[in-house]
Amino acid sequence: MGALTWTWDYFFVPQNQATPDGTGFGVFSAIHLGVLGLLGVGIVALVLAYRHSDAARRVRLRLAVGWTVLMLEVLRQLAYLVTRTYTPDIVPLHLCAFATLAVFVDAVRPNRWTGDFLYALGWWGALAADLFPDWANRPILNIFTWQSFAIHALILGYVAMRLVAGELVPDVRNLWRVAVVAGVGAALGSLANQAWGTNFWFLNAGSPGSPLEPIHALAGPFYIPVLIVAVALVWTLLYLPWVLRGRRRTTAPAR
Repeated sequence: MGALTWTWDYFFVPQNQATPDGTGFGVFSAIHLGVLGLLGVGIVALVLAYRHSDAARRVRLRLAVGWTVLMLEVLRQLAYLVTRTYTPDIVPLHLCAFATLAVFVDAVRPNRWTGDFLYALGWWGALAADLFPDWANRPILNIFTWQSFAIHALILGYVAMRLVAGELVPDVRNLWRVAVVAGVGAALGSLANQAWGTNFWFLNAGSPGSPLEPIHALAGPFYIPVLIVAVALVWTLLYLPWVLRGRRRTTAPAR
């Protein structure tokens, strides 16, 4: 952290353009923790507002979040095009880009494909992005920094509000749908990585400062198989409570 951390000089500098050393906010720094706290308050407020809303207002809230995340990504893409700073790594092929589209589609028309995809991969992928941002070397007073924080927080908030409201009920039988979407996304990401030298879906290496980094370091050439096993373990933890809940309901004696 340096004296330049709070300067407005880099407010419009795209994330793929260099800024001087010392301008980044840093992972788990006081600034980062403060931002996480602010986002946490916003997510709780969104969840409570949704939970205490009637059906019509819930539709409006879903659409508001869906359109917001979509426009945040569209405006980001346009900003790179207009400033002529577009590079292959800006192409929306990361997991969270798929989650962004899933939020929008689900907001317009809730369905089993988007619902379970957001539960099985979307929300915790977005949470990990905000906890271990690969944009931590960027200035905090930067519009692209806040776009990244905001869009991931809204993905998390959308899933949380639908879960708490009891509208999103994960079903382990829908995991095949999640696997299909993830497989398509990872395949596209892999092809792009080979063509452009990018790192979509973090298939080539773990994000610096994230738990994926030591996994990649330890697994070496077995990084992808280990990653698949890790995801399977996460899915087990995420879906086991719902499986047990379903069994308790089917075995509960009738009154």
